[in-house]
Amino acid sequence: KVHLDSAQVQMPGHLKGMKLWSLNPQTGLWEEEGDFQHDWSRRSKREERTFLVGNMEIRERRLFNLDVPESRRCYIKVRTYRSERYLPSEQVAGVVVSVINLEPTAGYSSNPRAWGRFDSGVTSSNGACVPAFCDAQNPDAYSAYVMASLGG
Repeated sequence: KVHLDSAQVQMPGHLKGMKLWSLNPQTGLWEEEGDFQHDWSRRSKREERTFLVGNMEIRERRLFNLDVPESRRCYIKVRTYRSERYLPSEQVAGVVVSVINLEPTAGYSSNPRAWGRFDSGVTSSNGACVPAFCDAQNPDAYSAYVMASLGG
């Protein structure tokens, strides 16, 4: 059993959506392990706290994470090339790609401050995937600056 004191969750709206995840070492992807249930318990006569309680089965040594799925998080796939011909054989690895997320257009909720506005990654022979904000209903809601730097 996993016990999480609900007072530790800084964003109250996340209490209902909180899930337990484990990192699959073979795929590198987070896999959902289960949900949490509310548990109102008293540890003493004076102390009353609300816990989120989740169950999990440990099958192997893995990293675990408590998190809320977010639908406004997407990834920008960036590939860098030696020339404007964009040939697969001319892809360049080791390029630092930076994404600066801008505020959304009017009518869309602002970016969560906990995520920050800046992310970066380094390209491999298959490019790089860099996190960014998005909206499934309107692709024009969010925008970002993308910059690339090689050797400095």
